[in-house]
Amino acid sequence: MKTYKIVNLGCPKNLVDSEIIMGLLESSNYKFSNKPDIVIINTCGFINSAVKESEEEIENYIEKKKRGEIKKVIVAGCLVQREKQKIIEKFPDIDLIIGHDDIPNIVKLIENGIKPKIFENPRYVPNSNLPRIITTNYYAYVKIGEGCSRRCTFCTIPSIRGNFRSRPIEDIINEVKMLSELNIKEVVLVAQDFTLYGYDLYNKCAILELIEALNKIDSIKWYRILYIHPDGIVKNEEFIKELNNSKFLPYLEVPIQHINDRILKLMNRTGGKSSVLKALEIIDKYLKNYTLRTEIIVGFPSESEEEFDELMEFIMNSPFSRIGVFPYYREHSTPSYNFENQIDEDEKMRRYEIASEISFRKFLEFQKSLINKEIGILVENYERGYFYGRSIYDAPMVDGKVVLKGKFKLGEIYNLKISDVNEEGDLIVK
Repeated sequence: MKTYKIVNLGCPKNLVDSEIIMGLLESSNYKFSNKPDIVIINTCGFINSAVKESEEEIENYIEKKKRGEIKKVIVAGCLVQREKQKIIEKFPDIDLIIGHDDIPNIVKLIENGIKPKIFENPRYVPNSNLPRIITTNYYAYVKIGEGCSRRCTFCTIPSIRGNFRSRPIEDIINEVKMLSELNIKEVVLVAQDFTLYGYDLYNKCAILELIEALNKIDSIKWYRILYIHPDGIVKNEEFIKELNNSKFLPYLEVPIQHINDRILKLMNRTGGKSSVLKALEIIDKYLKNYTLRTEIIVGFPSESEEEFDELMEFIMNSPFSRIGVFPYYREHSTPSYNFENQIDEDEKMRRYEIASEISFRKFLEFQKSLINKEIGILVENYERGYFYGRSIYDAPMVDGKVVLKGKFKLGEIYNLKISDVNEEGDLIVK
């Protein structure tokens, strides 16, 4: 029997790739095993800490190969796209390197014993004809596109995954219908920027058409959107209006990165501060009882104390209740790597700690506002006498959870009254 194990690192988009790789292997009579012949490491290469983690995993499994515990080490994913030649030179004992474009051909590449090669300008887009093994409980990620056509000066994604490529609406619908047959209750739609969807296929933003088509699939109860550029909301206001009367959850992730216009210009964030403010105005105009998630970067090159304070004041008074805080990472393949006045690491971490404290305070404040309110909760697992779930306001893996006391059925959605909030901000249902 041919056996494999896959080590997935990185974001939900990487997880989808890993699930497709698993599906391709399983359909060719490979079986998952914790004592496998083949280990596939699906790497992340977004920031230096992710690169380090990926390299440590590669080194770990190469050592196991030398001890005879496994036969082959295969490396796939974003680190391959970002550091192709470096990985080949640093780890000559790798048996095979898989770029994004060769994901559909992985079985053929493994069985033909092809040596590592280099991949440029990825064009791969997942499609519903590729087999996939879902590894998540009662929810699944669906990519509506691949890559990114924006050029934020701090971001490696366009150089790793290429320009934005949309999937046809009918192909997305086919995949969601297949997921509905697997008792999936929540579909999380992911793309580097939701508002880029459709331009390359339909010569326009096609979000409205996509939302309308998805709403017609009765067996999917929840849809959630991740990653919407503020300027994309401003230029496509109608789709926000459409969300109000749909199965799309009252949750939007709108990464703003900063609020100071000079810093946003250095970041090459289209629309600047005015787009951020206008996007929030549009959301408030059409959507009620929504929660918003965002991401911010502190310590960007040349960020002054006054500009940092401006960001903190904005965040404290903003409608965002879930705020991902990141210290600026100086990535050598990005334009901002060469910017003048790089911020000292200790100062970056000081700002990061202040921002993180404000972020948690905002999160806890929102969670406590839910006490005595009834909200939708998807029950996902049971452990040590308690059921655990996620509310309509919590995306998988990044937000809070709900602790449920009582008897519930896994995979079901309940409307339940929130009784309390613990110190970590988790909701309690008694």
